[in-house]
Amino acid sequence: MERRSSYRALVVEDDGAILNLVKVVLERENFTVEGVKSGAAAIELLDAIAYDLLILDLMLPDVGGEQLLGYLEQTQPKYLRRVVVTTASPGRMSCEFLQRICRLLAKPFDIDQLVLIAKECAQPDAA
Repeated sequence: MERRSSYRALVVEDDGAILNLVKVVLERENFTVEGVKSGAAAIELLDAIAYDLLILDLMLPDVGGEQLLGYLEQTQPKYLRRVVVTTASPGRMSCEFLQRICRLLAKPFDIDQLVLIAKECAQPDAA
């Protein structure tokens, strides 16, 4: 199967520095990237736009990351396999939770690891 040269990603992260870093890194890898700082803003975009990848911080204002995952599970369950969750507390995630998503990326994360995971999870046949 031929891989696409560009993927569309949504980054949901309330820390502006991390959001900008992830955007720059993914854009350098030919992703088209949009970024928002809240789960509510992410839901609006997810309702309107088809993304190949969602990078999601769990700790967000208003609508949290887990609520956003619940929303996806109800509305677009297959999309969960394209989600990369970022968190500073990876040990708190249950096995059941981890089976729903593509990958977990612990903060602070390595940029090279971010790129590898993003490319893996953006694939149509992602894990």
